[in-house]
Amino acid sequence: MEEHTFVIPVYKESPYLEACIKSLIRQTAKSKIVIATSTPTTFSQNIAAKYNIPYYVNNSGQTSIATDWNFALENANARLVTITHQDDIYEPTYAEEVSRVISSNCRKQIQIAFTNYTDLVNGQIRKTSLNAFVKQSLLWPFAFNNAISNYFFKKLVLRFGDPICCPSVTLNMEVLSGFSFPADYQCALDWFAWYQLALQPGAFVYINKKLMQHRIHPGSETTNQLMNGIRQQEELRLFELMWGKRMAKLIAKLYTLGHKDNLI
Repeated sequence: MEEHTFVIPVYKESPYLEACIKSLIRQTAKSKIVIATSTPTTFSQNIAAKYNIPYYVNNSGQTSIATDWNFALENANARLVTITHQDDIYEPTYAEEVSRVISSNCRKQIQIAFTNYTDLVNGQIRKTSLNAFVKQSLLWPFAFNNAISNYFFKKLVLRFGDPICCPSVTLNMEVLSGFSFPADYQCALDWFAWYQLALQPGAFVYINKKLMQHRIHPGSETTNQLMNGIRQQEELRLFELMWGKRMAKLIAKLYTLGHKDNLI
């Protein structure tokens, strides 16, 4: 079994896939790279062959983000797994920093480790945004300790929104045996998954370093889900789970103000 794997759940043909892969190859701590897909194309197969990357195809006939991510996890075969979004860029020290921080804490208690990040818009790093400010504010409990295992504070981080950037997350599969993303969410599945983990024993670790670049572009799934309203519906559903219907509507309205930064 590998120590750490970057697994890319490739969807159709992303023009940014090769740039993502190159950023993984440039890591200072070498990790295995794997591609998993339910939409195989000659384009992605050729890129996998070019960089000698294992290429796994899900032939179950089921296609959803949850299905793709869970299939990716199944084929990562590593103790530490990063579900790598095909459009994003990882800084060279990402794997090294994440592995070091998990090892320096009590590894058997770490559920997930995640990092800070920057938004990449039109090929340029976005310096400031309302969305980034809100998410950084929600992470205030980590100002006192980069590892939080207390149930109350883990839930508190997530009760007013999801400040955990999914592609920055590394999952500790030694602790998360049997973990999977929920199939009944199309967009907020990571938020729901983190909230479920917050109810279980173990720690969240936050590395306050901008170790990845999250690309925002018109063709991204995040943009599509915002445009068709799916994201807003699922976020309201989660706020209702945590706060009840009356409070949920108010919190959701405030939280969605930051979505404008994801529309370009």
